[in-house]
Amino acid sequence: MMHIHPPLSGLPLAGIGLLVLLELGRFFRRTHEVAEASRALIVIATVLGVVCSFFSGYHASSALGDVAAAVGDVIARHHAAGRFLLINALLLATFFFLARIAVHGRKVLVALYYVTLFVQLIGTVWVGRLGGELVFDYGVGVSSSVLPKQ
Repeated sequence: MMHIHPPLSGLPLAGIGLLVLLELGRFFRRTHEVAEASRALIVIATVLGVVCSFFSGYHASSALGDVAAAVGDVIARHHAAGRFLLINALLLATFFFLARIAVHGRKVLVALYYVTLFVQLIGTVWVGRLGGELVFDYGVGVSSSVLPKQ
């Protein structure tokens, strides 16, 4: 059975990468209203990508059955880091939208948004590295029917 986790796992990195590039562009030059609307859409898409990737990962790992202890430890770390990424993505969106409507304390909310954005970028790369370790070092999710016969 094909799992949708591998293609979905690229969505958080793509979304956060676009968001970081857009924020850097805003830092160096004044942006238009279209770019401002794009920021909101990218934040929403990033959160949805993290949510979809998170739940599809649990679905994919439930089909694995019993695995070796070393693989189980890496899977547990990957799941824990994914939970952290999910919580941080929700905080990122919360600070982003609160900063847009805030009247008082806006600078604090903007600072919190940028901190969670940086943490989300680092966390996304870390979770992806753990997922890559599962695939390339332990062969998790690699079908034996695709491997060449020896």
